[in-house]
Amino acid sequence: MNKTIRNIIFIVASILFYLLWANGGEPVYGRFVAGGVEKFTSRFSTIEKTEIVHFEKEDKTLMYCYYPDRRTQIAIEYCLPVVLLLAWHFSLFFDKRLTWKIALRYLGINFAIVYFLQILFPLLMFNISQSEVKSMGLFIGLQVFGFVVFFLIVKDSLVIKYKFSQTE
Repeated sequence: MNKTIRNIIFIVASILFYLLWANGGEPVYGRFVAGGVEKFTSRFSTIEKTEIVHFEKEDKTLMYCYYPDRRTQIAIEYCLPVVLLLAWHFSLFFDKRLTWKIALRYLGINFAIVYFLQILFPLLMFNISQSEVKSMGLFIGLQVFGFVVFFLIVKDSLVIKYKFSQTE
């Protein structure tokens, strides 16, 4: 398939996945992440319970992590880069250089990496206090997922270019 068409599919899929995210996907994916935190991360941390709360008025979804001595909150929008990851992998299914099995394998590997990092992220919250320096560190930490997804997309692009390039 022409790279231009794949790029158009990527852009359209990004818009569609974002609309899905904005119209109910955020709390659904938030529950998926909170379930991972509850089942996996809480086994080796002091997190006792996680809870997802969606505020309709502000159109905001928060994940609360309960520790023995306090409760912390994280806006689920830190998971938003998963929209680009899914759109990218959706577009790979239309790349003639790849079979659907290879595209599915790349999706599985990359999604597992991002999901694993997202369910480990609440571990950083334990030491966050009200200081501005630590709050700035949290803000920077929230942006890391966008960079992770960006580098996974670049990695896939380079692997596809050099490993699956067609001889013309």
